[in-house]
Amino acid sequence: MRYTEKYKVTSHDVDVNNNMKPSLVLRYMQETANHQMRDRKPSYYELFFAGKSFIITRITIEVYEQIHQYDEIEVATWRCPEKGATFIRCYEITCDNRVCARAYSVWAVTNHQTGKLCKASEVDISNYDTDEPLSLSLPNRFRLPKDLAYAKAGEKEVFYSDVDMNLHMNNTHYPDMLWNFIPDVMSKEVTSVNLRFMKEAPLGGKVEIYMGKMDVPLSEDSEAEETWCFASKVEGEINVEAQIGMKRLER
Repeated sequence: MRYTEKYKVTSHDVDVNNNMKPSLVLRYMQETANHQMRDRKPSYYELFFAGKSFIITRITIEVYEQIHQYDEIEVATWRCPEKGATFIRCYEITCDNRVCARAYSVWAVTNHQTGKLCKASEVDISNYDTDEPLSLSLPNRFRLPKDLAYAKAGEKEVFYSDVDMNLHMNNTHYPDMLWNFIPDVMSKEVTSVNLRFMKEAPLGGKVEIYMGKMDVPLSEDSEAEETWCFASKVEGEINVEAQIGMKRLER
């Protein structure tokens, strides 16, 4: 079984080409997951005030069709069988019965008091709608090319409006933050986003963003005409690693 919600995309969710921004794809997915938690229990808030938090470690998003303002979309999400201290959640967005995007994500649950990871047996989420994990073309584990020439693209200060209840930059802010630095981005559209979260960016912290372009696009992303790699740093340590697939804008 999958949990679903329906939405109408707003004019603020899209870029100048009327394509949904990559961060908004992720936000609609995670908003639906929060609805599932609210309705099926425990909610995110109930877990948080019980001293536990879901922390994302990686997510792979494949975009098959662009989503536009005022499109009516249905977003599905489901919990997948856990493995030890690893919690898997998948997502699917459809519009007019066509699949526009899918995602596979991996999470951990931390204990606020001890700072340790919780095992699946310590977190009762058995009420959440459950199904088998998606099999995507993109690998959910990736490594950035070691021989790629990375250049510093810019910096971002983490403001109050960026953070979640853990006082770290919310994971849904990262796709847009990185996408903004892709050259000539206005003439392109996103085909995939692959993110690995390694060190949190705290309120008041500074994120340094480094990027480079692969010589040939990632082979698993059949739609991509180019693949951009990112490594952001916080306090000198890797914050997020990412790969974003792009192609020329379809008009």
